[in-house]
Amino acid sequence: MPLQSATRASALSAPTAITDALPGEDQDPRDRRGRRHPLGCILLTALCAVVAGARCLEAIGQWATSAPQHTLARLGARTTSPALDLRQAPSPATIRRVVTALDPAVLIGLSAVEDAAVLIVDGKSLRGSATADSGPAHLLAVAAGGHTAAQVRVGDKTSEIAAVGALLAGLDVAGRVISADALHTQRPTAEHLVGRGADYLLTVKANQPTLFAQVKALPWAQAPVLEATRERAHGRTEVRTAKVLTAPRIAFPHAAQVVRVHRWVRTASTGRVRRSYAYLVTNLPAECVTGGELAHLVRGHWRIEARHYIRDVSFGEDASRVRTGNAPQNMALLRDLATGLLSGLGFASVPASYRWVGYDCFTRPLDLLGIA
Repeated sequence: MPLQSATRASALSAPTAITDALPGEDQDPRDRRGRRHPLGCILLTALCAVVAGARCLEAIGQWATSAPQHTLARLGARTTSPALDLRQAPSPATIRRVVTALDPAVLIGLSAVEDAAVLIVDGKSLRGSATADSGPAHLLAVAAGGHTAAQVRVGDKTSEIAAVGALLAGLDVAGRVISADALHTQRPTAEHLVGRGADYLLTVKANQPTLFAQVKALPWAQAPVLEATRERAHGRTEVRTAKVLTAPRIAFPHAAQVVRVHRWVRTASTGRVRRSYAYLVTNLPAECVTGGELAHLVRGHWRIEARHYIRDVSFGEDASRVRTGNAPQNMALLRDLATGLLSGLGFASVPASYRWVGYDCFTRPLDLLGIA
């Protein structure tokens, strides 16, 4: 069997934790008197539709309405005629109502979140949800091992800085490294993380001019290159080199080391070369972490940015106009779950994966989820 086919067969036959982690009826946001379809059936229906390429609530409803009887039976849909074994799919209105009202923590519970040593905090705006009276819905999430561990919606009149405490409140961060972008390079945030027993790795940019000037002025020319990587993809050649220096006089709480990553990017079609530098500060001392390990942590944060790109390009997240209730958070979580499932199929890209799933869209998503 070809390697790619073997990978797909393995992914489709492997048991998944999602079906084992379906919520109980006590987590159903609907009134008990109005429940005609099990909550687990509705969530699996929505996820299967997204895995098959559905980009919005309307598309999820269309997938459910079009699902044949054998698919509805595997999903555990409501039986309307026991004698004929006929089943009815949840209506588009029911799916919309549940996705809008459901606590996002329920969908987070479906992820096989790893007990990761690194938690990556990153925010994302859903640009299509903006209206004439309010800005786009903005989500702040923390990822562990590629899975969403927690997520909050940032209020229109607040910022990510104020929301990060609420985001991490329910997580055990002691002994973990919290990686975040420059917006969160704030003295109170660093003090809060260290006070909870966590370590930090924070990007430094010009929004902190004094700190930025200090890290930029360090003697980088004298520092050895601790790691160099070269990648070719998407018509570009990218070379990254990482250097690390101790930071005894950096004016930032508990700062111990500073990382500098130099990126050299050449576009094959034009020959154009771009150079950029990224600086990061951490409280991790040199005796606890190597320069190569710090560079690996930096790349891990950039991989989360790549996941956001997949959600925008492959699932049309930026075009989504959903902003009511918890629907923005829950749709983002469904896309994250689908991305994780599709990435394991062995294709070169997520679009190639969901196209393959879409060729048999009422069977392959269920196989991928391990639904018998």
